[in-house]
Amino acid sequence: SQELEQSPRSLIIQEGEDLTINCNSSKTLYGIQWYRQKYGEGGLSFLMLLLKSVEEKSHEKITARLDEKKQQSSLHITASDPSHSGIYLCGAEAQ
Repeated sequence: SQELEQSPRSLIIQEGEDLTINCNSSKTLYGIQWYRQKYGEGGLSFLMLLLKSVEEKSHEKITARLDEKKQQSSLHITASDPSHSGIYLCGAEAQ
């Protein structure tokens, strides 16, 4: 089975700061999804899907990257604001 590990596990930043969350896999990543769960709300909001052929995607202030060779994905938020607070989760597809 595929193991995913996110780092850092928790992060406290000031408004306007940048942040990066990494997702490392024990196996080759053939696709990765990023989700956010807002504090106090149920359910996950889908943020981004990266497939093998797509290495980087951006939406507003959020950029996600997929590096197959390093078996890693990263989620970068530029100039964060309170709407970015919450729990971020990565999910992977492996063969």
